[in-house]
Amino acid sequence: MKHELWELQQMQSMSLNAKIQMTRTRIKGWIKEYGEEGVYVSFSGGKDSTVLLDIVRQDYPSVKAMFVDVPTQYPELKEFVQTFDNVDIVKPKISFAEVCKKYGFPLISKEVSESVQGARKYLTSLLKNESVLTDRQTDRQTDRASVSVLVRQSNRAREISEKGGYP
Repeated sequence: MKHELWELQQMQSMSLNAKIQMTRTRIKGWIKEYGEEGVYVSFSGGKDSTVLLDIVRQDYPSVKAMFVDVPTQYPELKEFVQTFDNVDIVKPKISFAEVCKKYGFPLISKEVSESVQGARKYLTSLLKNESVLTDRQTDRQTDRASVSVLVRQSNRAREISEKGGYP
């Protein structure tokens, strides 16, 4: 559900009790649609997910929580999560480096990452393809040297991510 900016500002100005009640109403809707067995809380152990888990479990104590155990987290975080009942701890099937290799380095969002990946493919094809540029492309004065630099930088970022990130 997308909200207009004024709606978000209005919700931010609500009292804490009103925000909790709105949260409970949404949770109730999810439980009604999917049942308690079909709903879980994505639980990172951070303050936001801890508060959400507390609100959910006040009304629906049997709802499961799910914690994704990744190697980049502090061990104390996992220890904290383990103090809660009914939490499933799962590990990713592939490493972060494998995610980057297969899907590209995650940036601000999936949409931005997909755009960068598309641009990388397009720029690479420009370097390989000696065909004449379209009128629209020549209007922008595409510079093959600049394209080459962008592709090299993009390839370097991919190499770094495949090696597990920056040192």
